[in-house]
Amino acid sequence: MSRALQILAGSRALERIKQEGLKPERVRMILGASGGPKWFVLSKLDQYLNDTFLANSFQPMQLIGSSIGSWRMACYAQQDGAAAIRRLEEGYLNQRYSKTADAKEVTEKALVMLDDVLDHGGTHQVLSNHTRHLNIVTARCHGWVESEQTSRQLAGVMASAAANLVSRRSLSYFYERVVFSQNMTTSPFRQLEGVTGRISFLNEMNLKSALMASGAIPLVLEGVTGIEGAPTGTYRDGGLVDYHFDLPLNADDGFILYPHFAPVLKPGWFDKSLPWRSVSGRHYEDVVLLTPTEEFIRHLPHGKIPDRTDFKKLDDNAREHYWKNTIKLSQRLADDFHEMVNGDRLAMDVKPLIPSKLKKLKKK
Repeated sequence: MSRALQILAGSRALERIKQEGLKPERVRMILGASGGPKWFVLSKLDQYLNDTFLANSFQPMQLIGSSIGSWRMACYAQQDGAAAIRRLEEGYLNQRYSKTADAKEVTEKALVMLDDVLDHGGTHQVLSNHTRHLNIVTARCHGWVESEQTSRQLAGVMASAAANLVSRRSLSYFYERVVFSQNMTTSPFRQLEGVTGRISFLNEMNLKSALMASGAIPLVLEGVTGIEGAPTGTYRDGGLVDYHFDLPLNADDGFILYPHFAPVLKPGWFDKSLPWRSVSGRHYEDVVLLTPTEEFIRHLPHGKIPDRTDFKKLDDNAREHYWKNTIKLSQRLADDFHEMVNGDRLAMDVKPLIPSKLKKLKKK
């Protein structure tokens, strides 16, 4: 049977793997990308990384996430990260909305889901974790994107998408990257690049608001305002500025571990359909990308990983059945990772990560 998981490594990471393998104590950073229900294909891998691979690793590491990736990283920062991932899985899987659902209804149900994720003292565990430091990426909005009036917000989103065609730096007219960091002195975002931004201190008063803001998809959820300790304004999905991350991150003498739902890397949300826009290879030299193979994805139900269009294309029962099967099949990624990392062929199994050669998956 062909592998479900592929491991791709940047130039420095590949050399380290050839020399010493992929050791958990060498992980300095973990990335969690935006992507909504796409993350279901990673659920079992996330649980394995928490339960087994990183279970006895106590060196400091930075957890960086935008949108659903920030929620996943908040699970990683809890004492029982795998259990928190399972709560997130259950809450996301069982979402059901009325036929006339608006942003208010979706937001209210997301708040309930987040409460479950942070249940059992999760907030305290995240903020008191001395080794896994959480960084939550959000987008503070300017102009019409701030508005909760649908027509104005839509116009603002469309204008920012058009500006992004010219340059990602143009997004600074519409959004400011605001990163909520648990440890501001060691945060990788001390030196921001590209879209303008700043760091705010993550604390007990704003953790929940920051997570909600990071996942506040425009026109789907309400924006978040009044975040304690942060500049005034309306905050929305962090994926607007950092969808798959294109930042000068480095791991010094270690690795940046990146469990990602597909072999595709795009800097921002508006870059998804732009074939010429990719992340910079120099930003991925320390990255170890764990991602499903295209063959595995083609053999999933419906021939694709889950996405938000499933809410419209499938009825609730069919959608839940499809998502449950995807989660079940995602165990193969965890099994492959375990076998590869603990086997004697890892150096041969790991392939070079060249972002410009990663292609957008063909839709069936």
